[in-house]
Amino acid sequence: MIVSDATDTLPIHDLDALRASVVTLLALKVKTAEIKAMLLQANAPASAWLEAMVVMGKPTTPMRIASALAIAADRSDLVPGLIEACKRWKVHPASLVALETRGPLGLGLALGLSREMVRSFPGKRRARTEQGHWAPPTDFLDRTLPEGLVLQEMKMYDQPRLTDLPDYLWVSKKVTLDRLPNLRSLGRFHEGFEGTLIVRACPNLPNLPTLRKLSGLQVDGQPWSRFPEEPIEATQISLTRMRNLETLDPRLTTRKLTLSLCPLLRELPLLPNLVEAPPQAEPGARRQISFDNWMPDTSSSQHGLTLIACHALQTLPEVFRISGTLTLQDCWGFEALPHQLDVRHLILRRLPTLRQLPPGLHVRGHLILDGLANLEQLPEGLQVDGDLVIHQMSRTLGLADNLVVRGKIRIHPSEESLPWPDRPKVFPPVDHLCQLQALGINP
Repeated sequence: MIVSDATDTLPIHDLDALRASVVTLLALKVKTAEIKAMLLQANAPASAWLEAMVVMGKPTTPMRIASALAIAADRSDLVPGLIEACKRWKVHPASLVALETRGPLGLGLALGLSREMVRSFPGKRRARTEQGHWAPPTDFLDRTLPEGLVLQEMKMYDQPRLTDLPDYLWVSKKVTLDRLPNLRSLGRFHEGFEGTLIVRACPNLPNLPTLRKLSGLQVDGQPWSRFPEEPIEATQISLTRMRNLETLDPRLTTRKLTLSLCPLLRELPLLPNLVEAPPQAEPGARRQISFDNWMPDTSSSQHGLTLIACHALQTLPEVFRISGTLTLQDCWGFEALPHQLDVRHLILRRLPTLRQLPPGLHVRGHLILDGLANLEQLPEGLQVDGDLVIHQMSRTLGLADNLVVRGKIRIHPSEESLPWPDRPKVFPPVDHLCQLQALGINP
């Protein structure tokens, strides 16, 4: 296409028609430099330039629209038209200030924002590392936020007057709602949100609405007795200090679930979404004893369930399978594991009422037994494809005759009080040595 012949095809005074023309030119593989040359030759006004720049930036999301307008703000001749362009594309001018990396004050004042509003965004020194972030100071906001904010990350701390989030709010990565005593509604921003949501100390927030495809969800200190009340889907979910939580709804969809300090939770539902096809165990049995660096690494597992200080929980569903790591820690009332338990890694720490493990237990990864004061005997038919760690246990713990461990056996005496997780080399108690030698293992 020849630029001079196409100049008349750009209706620079009709923005709707101009948008359609630019879309057509892009579909015809016309380069953006040629389109800019057409606008320059036609002596296009600022409004036409801004419209074309947004369309050339492929406005598939509000963040791409805001980014295109923020780039246009580098041209001083286009700044006067930015206010109207923001209204046309439904983007609050403060969104451009959040994306400004050379200091927000000048641009914010040019866009008609108050000095207090502009200074609530990262200043010049932090603008590059916190681009697109907004964390207003304490008690800065009124009952709600401005409509049309487009951000990468938003942190709301200590805003006692805030009661609602606006319906039109777009955040791409992370939203933190912390210590908002009067917050009652999340508006509709969550409908397209796929980042990480953190809710902490918002006592008047009535549970959470339907959430889809979150990368992470952290709920801390909420007074809810049931969670969730609507379907929630997130890659990782953490519930902490939920002191009134009694029921966990099976509509919770996640790969990795952590429940910490939920003392009234008595029953855990079957969560089939935690299960994926288990990896095949590495062939070849090998027996080796190690007494240093005693804690194997289980952090590589992207799936799992962690239960910490859930004192009312006594057991798990009879048929329970997790493709990742199952961790039970400081659950004082936990009495027994289900007989049909299928996990990759199993970590049991400080469970004073746990007296036995199910017979025939097969752990496809590491088995870590730490501080189980009343466990007297390892079960018959125990098979561990990874490492078996016995730490802070009774000297009289019995090892099964048909024990199969494909990794290392790591034993640490109960009288040693050493820091977690790295420990200096120690030697096994005499009782354990005799049992290992009886199994044909020479440490």
